[in-house]
Amino acid sequence: MMAAGVLVTDAAGAQSASELVMPPAVGQVDGTGLLVLLPQTFTVPNGNGASLTVQANAFLNFPDQTSTATAKRMLETARTTGKVGKLDKAGKKATAASGPAPNELLVGPTIRAQPGTTLNILMGNLLSYNVNQGDGFMSNDVPHGLDVVNLHTHGLHVSPNGNSDNVLLSLYPVGTPESVIKSCAEDMGKPELCQQVGYSYSIQIPAAHAAGTYWYHTHKHGSVAFQLSNGEAGALIIQDPVHGIDSLVPVQQAAEKVMVFQTIQAGTPQGAATGAPLQITCAGVYGTNGSTCTYPGGSAPTPISNVNGQLSVNGQLSPTVTMQTGEVQLWRVVNATVGNVLPMCLVPTGGATATPTAYVLAADGVPLQRPVPSPDLPLALKPPALTPDGNGVVNNELLLLSPGQRLDLMMQAPTAVGTYQLIQPASSASLAMQPPTTPGTYQLSATTQTGNYNPPVLLPAMSSLCQASQLSNGGQVVMTVNVVQGSGSYNTALPTQTQLNALYTPATLAGTTGVPSSPTQGVVFGFTSGTYANSTGGASVVNGRPFTPERPQRILALGQTNLWGVQSAADTHMFHIHTNSFQVIKRGTVDYAFPVWRDTVLINCAPAMGGGNCAFPQGVTNVAGSVNNYGEVVQFLSQALDYTGQMVMHCHNTNHEDTGMMELVEMVPADQATPSRHVHMHEAAGAAPANTSRGPGHPAPSPAVPH
Repeated sequence: MMAAGVLVTDAAGAQSASELVMPPAVGQVDGTGLLVLLPQTFTVPNGNGASLTVQANAFLNFPDQTSTATAKRMLETARTTGKVGKLDKAGKKATAASGPAPNELLVGPTIRAQPGTTLNILMGNLLSYNVNQGDGFMSNDVPHGLDVVNLHTHGLHVSPNGNSDNVLLSLYPVGTPESVIKSCAEDMGKPELCQQVGYSYSIQIPAAHAAGTYWYHTHKHGSVAFQLSNGEAGALIIQDPVHGIDSLVPVQQAAEKVMVFQTIQAGTPQGAATGAPLQITCAGVYGTNGSTCTYPGGSAPTPISNVNGQLSVNGQLSPTVTMQTGEVQLWRVVNATVGNVLPMCLVPTGGATATPTAYVLAADGVPLQRPVPSPDLPLALKPPALTPDGNGVVNNELLLLSPGQRLDLMMQAPTAVGTYQLIQPASSASLAMQPPTTPGTYQLSATTQTGNYNPPVLLPAMSSLCQASQLSNGGQVVMTVNVVQGSGSYNTALPTQTQLNALYTPATLAGTTGVPSSPTQGVVFGFTSGTYANSTGGASVVNGRPFTPERPQRILALGQTNLWGVQSAADTHMFHIHTNSFQVIKRGTVDYAFPVWRDTVLINCAPAMGGGNCAFPQGVTNVAGSVNNYGEVVQFLSQALDYTGQMVMHCHNTNHEDTGMMELVEMVPADQATPSRHVHMHEAAGAAPANTSRGPGHPAPSPAVPH
């Protein structure tokens, strides 16, 4: 909850029109949150240019007076009749009353919960069945099922089974033929995993759970990137007033800013009328190579142009956050983009010298604990260390916010007024090849050019980050921070590292007995070249194989400590595993000064193989002589705890995940030698055969609506 603060106004006494607006809280009735997807037209405000009008599949936010029973009846009517008018009107009325300019917020509402409680969510899918969206098609390595959804609570240590954090479930849209639902039930072997229009989630959060910022998003394999591009995501904040950061007085006093960074990939379809809303299409998100967006019984995708690549914050482009001199705010930051790595540093402009300081309270929801420094303050982020030691590599780990990651920050404004910018570097693939101007170790690429130094460097390099020069190299201003002369009362206090060290976190694994001396789990992210027929040109793979749900591809025994080694064979990736967090201890040849809990971690580009798709070509560790390697190996420790069942591990560049870069993982009792097998997939009704199916998951009492 936002602590009391001061509303900063401009000289005319009015809040800036481009001021960052917070997402509304999720509507709740009797402890149940209501999330319903419906096509809507949004105005996306732009603080530095023309606003965008976008047609998107986004969450409605119902008012508190809409009862759960009423919403369930509406969803059931939509399921049985295909009519959504009544619910549509309720939702439109709700958005008009649920907060400041809510129809302009193309972002999911914020969900809050506490350890030891049950998170109840009624989810509705009021999208329309469309064969051109691949809604009746199944595949492991081709985008499909763009209107089929489910709900993932990213980072929570909760059950992956039944009506909890179960991403094997499919919630089909309005108008889905009964034959498709029946075929899904036969393929999955579990009819309760094939739902339509409405579904009730009940997610039990353990009493011992780290408190911090998490997030939720739809997670139907084959359409995750498309759904994130529609803004189907929001912050999920776990608050613990006794053992969490919320127990600290400076946090309680600080103004809270929830920031959800997204890529809304909307463009202009060929033949669209002048002034028509921008559209988010399969072709705009995944491209139009071969049959990527063409499905049996459907038509070829319409070409699309001018697809937006600018990051939004809470559904706003280039917003402004106003701070007062010396003020300390609480920033809850979520990277909900498809594949953008965002350096969390503010660059001074207009002659400002001192910059705001970001102190890290938690990473991926877990308080950051380390030896107490002098002075006794949380870790302050710095520009990237180019030749990092143990502390430098931790700084780089936390500075480079990758898709799926979160940070809880205390952001401290300078004591002088000034303006600062958060900059997204231009994609290295969009920059011209430039020869380096000084000798050294440089990024190799697939293209060579003659010159004094060969091969050339491919920018942006680590040394260019957190620099104003990023803008002249094609970078984008994501957000502006305007520090004004302070007046009235506001928070200036910071918590101490000692206080952070006393908060609840999972039990440390580093330095304990039973830690393997070498990796017991290995992952290499990469691509094939036409091996798998369903993907044009091949598939995205883990250890040379695409996702298959016919049987688990990895088994984890409960309570066993594993040392993972993860690297890239090509491109930049983000390792994410459901259910259990892990402690990162080493990157390349550099040991972390102290372990960092994460559930998502950047796997930097293979220097010799990445071509134009490296996020930061010189590497996160930037180890000299590394240009001939396949990429730095990231090592971390983990244990599967508390829950058996099936979940997934995948790359959180969700374009990669949708095209096969995912594994089905089964957590089993320590004494269980063999996993359960999946049933074989039948051909989906009306669809061409796919090579394999999603797995059946686990039975639970069906929470389909109505109850």
